[in-house]
Amino acid sequence: MKLKNRIIKLAAALCTAAVACMSVSLSSFAVVENAEVGEELRDGNFTYELVNGTYTITACDPTSILSEIPELRNGYAITAIAEKAFQDCHYIEELTIPDTITSIGENAFAGCNSLKKVTLPKRITELKSGMFMGCTRLESVDIPDKVSSIGNYAFYNCSMLKSVRLPGELSSIGAMAFAQCSSITDIDSSDCGAFTFEDGILYNNSRQNIYRASTALSGEVYIRNEVKYIEPGAFSVCVKMTELYLPSSVTDIGESAFSYCTGLKKIDFAAGLTNIAPIAFKYCTSLEAVDFPLTLHTVGDGAFLGCSSLSKAVIPEGVADIGEGAFLDCPKLRQISIPKSVTNISAHAFGYTLGEDESYTADESFGMSVFTGSEGERYAKSNKLECNRVDKSLKQYAFFIVAAALLLVVIVFAVLLMSKGRKRASASERKAEKERLEDESYETILETTDETKKEQ
Repeated sequence: MKLKNRIIKLAAALCTAAVACMSVSLSSFAVVENAEVGEELRDGNFTYELVNGTYTITACDPTSILSEIPELRNGYAITAIAEKAFQDCHYIEELTIPDTITSIGENAFAGCNSLKKVTLPKRITELKSGMFMGCTRLESVDIPDKVSSIGNYAFYNCSMLKSVRLPGELSSIGAMAFAQCSSITDIDSSDCGAFTFEDGILYNNSRQNIYRASTALSGEVYIRNEVKYIEPGAFSVCVKMTELYLPSSVTDIGESAFSYCTGLKKIDFAAGLTNIAPIAFKYCTSLEAVDFPLTLHTVGDGAFLGCSSLSKAVIPEGVADIGEGAFLDCPKLRQISIPKSVTNISAHAFGYTLGEDESYTADESFGMSVFTGSEGERYAKSNKLECNRVDKSLKQYAFFIVAAALLLVVIVFAVLLMSKGRKRASASERKAEKERLEDESYETILETTDETKKEQ
């Protein structure tokens, strides 16, 4: 009887527990059933938003310490991570993202500077702009096979990233996607038909564009003849490179393409280059001289910013546009000549240094050679820089040359006159001598004739 009562009590307890569990479960589903589109839900780590019957993570508590993202919340699948959702979450070191996630927004993990490893979901098809920008401790990432595009700045300044594998379906890599990745040495493109990594350089399959170079490149670097465009950030932080040789096929050098190449001393620019984009050679602190080709049209903003060893820059006729701060903070550059072709010189292009507080200080020792009425003269006057007007000097030289030429003409003319005078005098003397001889001969003949008559 006692055993029977115990069994009854136990059954009753289990029923009570089951009812309680069902109540909790039903109440959970009740939240889902009553949830409306756009309604927010918060738990300890995340903020969610209901969109089309699934949850999107819109924010993560920046103090959270976690290693994975859940698949479900209150019966709803979590299918998306919004832009900037995890931005500046400094305490996440490793993160696994479930395969329910099909979309991750721009800058989603930007600034997560403790993140070392991330496992991405298999179903995403793109890595959007700035997704891992500034994740300075990110060492490895496995890009899923279905990814077809990598956005602008996707891995910008991931300074610990050493290698990356490009998936087979990848067809597009955005600007600066791997810029400032100072440790990257290997890019596996063996499964990718659109790109190839060869001799330390990542090209598209036509070899016309360069997207990223290994930071292990050193010494002299020769760009192959097929290349037309060097993509933004392609050689950034290649600190071991000392000399760069560009072929005539290269027409454009992209933004920040060679920035922070601190060992680069010499650049051989070939005819054919038309555009140097902003900050293309920013902080190339060993670069000593630049001699641009006649084909160059534009030198972009900050193109040679902070090139502290640069002492010579030859700007040829044909250059039209010199951007803001193009040669800012180049303290050894004391003189520059501006041709007539230049129609625009933006603020602080030459003759200024940049302070730690980003203030501008004019270099009193800086001088310019310009043409009267030119853009160069306008810039020199408006910035109160010393300038030498080339055309006035040329006019002075021309005056002396013309005067010397006139003097030479006078001298030659005088010599000719004197020569003709001498010739005329000589002819008169010869004529007089001839007449004298003829007279003497005539007198001799007469005397001979008279003597002959007497003898007869």
